[in-house]
Amino acid sequence: MLRQINAQMNNDRGFTLIELMVVVIIVGVLAAVAIPLYTGYIKNARTSEGVARVGAIMTAAKAYHQQNSAWPASASAAGFYADFSDTEHFSYTMTAAGYTVTATGKDVDGMSGVTITLTCANPEDEGTLSVTGL
Repeated sequence: MLRQINAQMNNDRGFTLIELMVVVIIVGVLAAVAIPLYTGYIKNARTSEGVARVGAIMTAAKAYHQQNSAWPASASAAGFYADFSDTEHFSYTMTAAGYTVTATGKDVDGMSGVTITLTCANPEDEGTLSVTGL
C-alpha cells in the first residue's frame, strides 16, 4: 500500500517550464490588448463628464436668456447661476457672442488637448456640440 502511494507521489511532478512560459505569454498578450482599450474607455468617460457640465452651463444660460432677453455677459452676471469651477480634468469658459461654452482638458490623465465646445446662437435651438482631441 505504501509503495502505491509513493509511486503516485513520484508521478505528480507539477507544471513543466514550457507550460508556465505558455501561460506567461498568454497573460502578456491579453494585457497588451486590454490596457489600451481600458485607457480609451476612461478617456471617453472623462469626456462625458465635460459634456455634461457644458450642457448644464448652457441650460443655465438659456434660462438667463429667457428671463433677461440677452445672453449673460460674463460668468458672474447677476441672476446667472452656472458652475464654471474647474474640475479635475477640465476648465470651463464662456463667450457671450453667439453664446459659446468651452471645456478645455487639463494635462491630467491624458486629457490635454481635448476641447469640448457648445455653441448656441438662439436659445430655442439645441446648439452645436463639438469634441476635438480624442
